[in-house]
Amino acid sequence: MAVEQESVNPRARILQAALRQFAAHGFKGATIRAIAHDAGVSVGLLQYHFPSKEQLRAECDVYVFTFLREALQQGVRDNAVADSGFVADTHHAVAAVAPYLATALTSNAPSASKWFDELAAWYREVLVSGEIGPPPPDEEDVDAIAAVYTAMQLGLTILAKHVYRQLGTDERDPSAVARIGRARLFLDREPLIDEKLAAAIRAGLDQYQHNSATLK
Repeated sequence: MAVEQESVNPRARILQAALRQFAAHGFKGATIRAIAHDAGVSVGLLQYHFPSKEQLRAECDVYVFTFLREALQQGVRDNAVADSGFVADTHHAVAAVAPYLATALTSNAPSASKWFDELAAWYREVLVSGEIGPPPPDEEDVDAIAAVYTAMQLGLTILAKHVYRQLGTDERDPSAVARIGRARLFLDREPLIDEKLAAAIRAGLDQYQHNSATLK
């Protein structure tokens, strides 16, 4: 699943370096020369594999989104999340692509919208199917639930460094990865708001929506 950090394949090394450079300097700030230097190749060899920075970025997009899609597919539908080897391999891969993913998601690039839309569609499909738990009741707004759930999942990627900082460690600490995983599981499984309060919040939102429609 992950690209090897010390690959002997020049094309793979260039891709790894591009992921790092784009994440560190942004898509405009990263340069072909810096990426080539990071990869340990000449500018000419880089341009042989990737004639333009735009093409290199597009290849990074394909790699990262393919990784996300395959990890979700294997983890949820193939139940690989119960396999410690899968967890370790996925964490290693995530650590390599997460900074790039965070940069891409906070940019105005078309790929950011494409990723979000495709992931939201996937989450919606899984949530409705009941594969990971009871599907949302018929009266719930499934499109909104899928969109917000996607934002919550991707938001953790963007803010990961702050989460690790709160835990007093970084992404290299396996115990922190496990703690975050357990916290996500708790938040997905346990109701944090009393049902009486939840009913009051729903009533307030319904009234807000009614009032807004009346004012139009």
